[in-house]
Amino acid sequence: MFVEAIKKIAKTMFPIFFVEEIGHGQTTLGICGTGFFINEEGVFASVAHIFDSKTEKTKYVFSGFLPDNVINPPLEIQELCRDDEHDIFIGKVNMKTPDSLTISDKMPEIGKTICIAGYPLAEITLNNAGGFELSGVRRYYQPSFVLDYTSINIDNGKGIIRTHQGFLVRDFGLYGMSGGPVFDVNGKIYGIQGSVTRPRISTNGTDSISVQNAVAIKTDLVLALLESNDIKLIK
Repeated sequence: MFVEAIKKIAKTMFPIFFVEEIGHGQTTLGICGTGFFINEEGVFASVAHIFDSKTEKTKYVFSGFLPDNVINPPLEIQELCRDDEHDIFIGKVNMKTPDSLTISDKMPEIGKTICIAGYPLAEITLNNAGGFELSGVRRYYQPSFVLDYTSINIDNGKGIIRTHQGFLVRDFGLYGMSGGPVFDVNGKIYGIQGSVTRPRISTNGTDSISVQNAVAIKTDLVLALLESNDIKLIK
């Protein structure tokens, strides 16, 4: 069902890496989230909270459309603008990105079939040359559907409370998928993976099941942020 849509998404979605100096000329590398390009000038969308741990020794970089294409050396990510209240980040990578995605300006209907995507469960190792081996960084796709509309306040633990305004998705994303696109069978973007709900317990008095759902940030907030900063989409 999502085969053609995933082909589109794979050409625009990428893992966002953080690189941090740890002393003695050494660095550590990890994935903090996911982004996806929205115009041909290297502009991408993601969520703001994945950048909350930035220090003076932290850089965020684009290393390619993994696992198919690795860019070495990686390209540093620039911040163009953000909406901290709604947890939206717009960044830029100094490269041309010819592939395009259509972003909806409307909420998806309840019951609509969608898919969430991102880069969880990354395996990053050192190669024989002492560099980072990224072949274990792979995309993850989870087909699902829209449950309901929602607005949830998220505390980042550092004094910032953000509102994830959008819709509930039945299946929740894993760590590393924050900022990833939420799209339909045609590859049209309807949301950004923002968070998951707190665990709720379903029980019959004997057995219990913990239930969580994904919260997708609605795309009209993204479009409004782009318009207010005069950032154009791919035409």
